[in-house]
Amino acid sequence: PTGDDARLDWRAILEIRQLVTRLLESLRAEGTIGSSLDAEVVIHCTDPLAATLKRLGDELRFVFITSSASVDVNPKLPDLGNVAVTGVKPRIELGSCSYKKCSRCWHRTPNVGSDRQHPELCSRCVSNVDGPGETRVFA
Repeated sequence: PTGDDARLDWRAILEIRQLVTRLLESLRAEGTIGSSLDAEVVIHCTDPLAATLKRLGDELRFVFITSSASVDVNPKLPDLGNVAVTGVKPRIELGSCSYKKCSRCWHRTPNVGSDRQHPELCSRCVSNVDGPGETRVFA
């Protein structure tokens, strides 16, 4: 890895992703969501894990394969150190996302239908179809 990618703790990110994936599967099995893109996730944790996850920005949702993902820095949780979750788990909050689903990417976002020419697309897909396209750094 080079650049920003080399400075991220991918081991920690992938450990959190594994936890999120297990919880998403539970929601899917109980019928709360149909797929992971029907979900939103909030990771409650302390630094440095919070800082690592926040560096991914909006791309965190692509790592988790969810429509929304955010990080809440919670100083009341135990410090997880540089390595993700060995022995201590962050609090992971999952729920069903209530926004409309984009007919192209299937992500649920508040901006689906905001473009008159593409009423079934999210703004990201509109940019990818008729604009310069999105720029991703990590995922």
